Amino acid sequence: MNTPTTTLDEQPTLTWSDDLVMNMDPMDQTHREFVDLLAATELAPEDQLIASFKSLIAHTEEHFSGENQWMQDVSFGPGGCHTDEHDMILKVMNEALRRGEQEGNLKLVRQLTGELAVWFDGHAKSMDAVLAMFLKEVAYDPVTRIVHKPQVLPEGVAAGECGVPLDEASSQA
Repeated sequence: MNTPTTTLDEQPTLTWSDDLVMNMDPMDQTHREFVDLLAATELAPEDQLIASFKSLIAHTEEHFSGENQWMQDVSFGPGGCHTDEHDMILKVMNEALRRGEQEGNLKLVRQLTGELAVWFDGHAKSMDAVLAMFLKEVAYDPVTRIVHKPQVLPEGVAAGECGVPLDEASSQA
């Protein structure tokens, strides 16, 4: 990974590596973007830290929203716990942003970026790895939102919702 240009002589806590690859293109692309934005934020000069952290939050909101939608689309069993963790992380990030902007607490924002790197490494290798494995098992296409192996879905997921984009299935009901 290219280290962002910065005035700091440090390395980011987390850089992209094959250990983070889930072999699911949309997830891998989003995760790589997250890791790159996180590293850029962690190493950002003070005068760019808040702007970089805002970009990281915007990306993270979209990132989590996408994963949450995938879990909902396939009635992913551990989805509630996974979504709750996403919500908690966003709450902490937004509180750090508030304190950085209103109180000038840049130390907190910078410290949180390092902690997010540690959290994300574990989250990706556990919760996201299990999600990716399940999505592959049901042959879910996150771009089209089509489940190609509906027979593998948990009981209670209407068969009519599988094999067609879920937006269309909802409008046909």
